[in-house]
Amino acid sequence: MSSCAAPPANAPVISITLAGSGDPLLRMEKRLSCAAAGLGIRLDMEIRKDSDVLGIPYLQTPAVLYEGEVIFIGLPRTEKIEAWLRNLV
Repeated sequence: MSSCAAPPANAPVISITLAGSGDPLLRMEKRLSCAAAGLGIRLDMEIRKDSDVLGIPYLQTPAVLYEGEVIFIGLPRTEKIEAWLRNLV
């Protein structure tokens, strides 16, 4: 995964869970990282490849969970991710 600009050291941190596997998982990870970095937010991402244990069928991955709630299923546009992150900080 190529990297985006790093947020400042004192940036707020948001913890999320990313569930899925393969290329879609990598693409979602990149979109999340770049959206957060652009907003000056750090993400603490837990990557889970056992989405079925989380109650998320494989066909609904990649999925992003925040505080146990599914926020995104599939690959949303980066602008949608940015809007969601803005509302958290």
